[in-house]
Amino acid sequence: MNNKRKIMLNDETTSITKSAQHPGFTIGRKWFFSFTLVAVLLSILNVLLASGQSIGLVLFLGSFNGLTGVYFVLFFCSLSFTIIFSIMAIWFGYKKQITPLMLSRRWILHMLLVGVFDAANGFLIVFSSHGSRTPPALGSILIQSIIPFTFIFSKLLLPKIYRLSHVLSVVIVLIGIVFSLVPTFKRIHDGTQSTELKDGWYWPFLYILGCVPAALMNIVQEQLQVKFTQQAREKGERITRFSVMYFQAVESTFQFGSIALCFGLDLIPDFGTSKNIDSIWTSFSNGFRCFFNDHSLASSRCSSASGTGALFILSYLGTYITGTFLTDHVSANWLSILSSISPLIATSFWFIFPSINAWAGVGAMDNWDIGFSLGALPIILVGMFLYRRAGSDRKTNDDNDEIIYDQHPVELFW
Repeated sequence: MNNKRKIMLNDETTSITKSAQHPGFTIGRKWFFSFTLVAVLLSILNVLLASGQSIGLVLFLGSFNGLTGVYFVLFFCSLSFTIIFSIMAIWFGYKKQITPLMLSRRWILHMLLVGVFDAANGFLIVFSSHGSRTPPALGSILIQSIIPFTFIFSKLLLPKIYRLSHVLSVVIVLIGIVFSLVPTFKRIHDGTQSTELKDGWYWPFLYILGCVPAALMNIVQEQLQVKFTQQAREKGERITRFSVMYFQAVESTFQFGSIALCFGLDLIPDFGTSKNIDSIWTSFSNGFRCFFNDHSLASSRCSSASGTGALFILSYLGTYITGTFLTDHVSANWLSILSSISPLIATSFWFIFPSINAWAGVGAMDNWDIGFSLGALPIILVGMFLYRRAGSDRKTNDDNDEIIYDQHPVELFW
């Protein structure tokens, strides 16, 4: 088959003899940037922000020093995301970049599902992450299950076509991940790192279960974006990409609503961290007071709460914005592969800054950790490069499985 494709115009499909490639992006319809440049930069940014999100969450929890529980952190951060994304969506709406087609009720179910999956991921992962429930040695291994979950569910729920080169490249990424975990496996084997399940044998399974909604939220997100783009092109819409800010504002609202309505989960014995409603109230009161550095609290760490909270929240916002872009223009599978690099950066951070590590109570890192993390990075990067070289994993509903591209460059900041 020749490397030719159909090019979809704004209001009609025209057969044109042209190389199949993304037309690139513009900013303000003035400055042009190639797809490869933008995708690489936003992929790097997503990895860095996801690393900041991981590090920031540990520091944020450490700032409270036992004054509040994890449910407050989930609630507070989700509320912050909703407020910030909503303000940004209002601005983009004012700039007429949120179209009537985007406001159609047909997309609400997708955003509702993403919000619910996002909340479920938060509950299962955060509540399972305490060292007495899922030891860090196991957690660093189990979190990688998001990659196979994403690829399996993508194949079931999205029009995907996996070539042998796609499969082999993912295998290379997984080899890199296993290589980075060699020090962890060694400590487990030597008995120098605890894997004791002090609070119950089922917590690691709940941790793995938390990776399922994490995978599904990105897949449903991509599903909405693909369907919207197809309909927008058929209708000749001026804007053919779903607004990132509007999507995140609505999704975050559903996430926050789910977390708020499920406060009872924090009261479940041996799962939540609160014994009764009064203890939830005390946890919230201490949490807000500590975040705003109330000096009446007997904790010297509250002065760090606002800074570490800002690091986590801003990193989260950036991760979700870049992630939404990447599921739209690349795929959820690519986003899951990117997630394999963040733990390597986080490990390097805790090794380079031992005093911050000790303050957060992460656990000692040695030369083995940093050596194998750095050694794993080129292996993973090779797998990522080969995955992109294999071509898109998306297909259309046509018999020839050809991809339909925009003819004109896409405005980057919708």
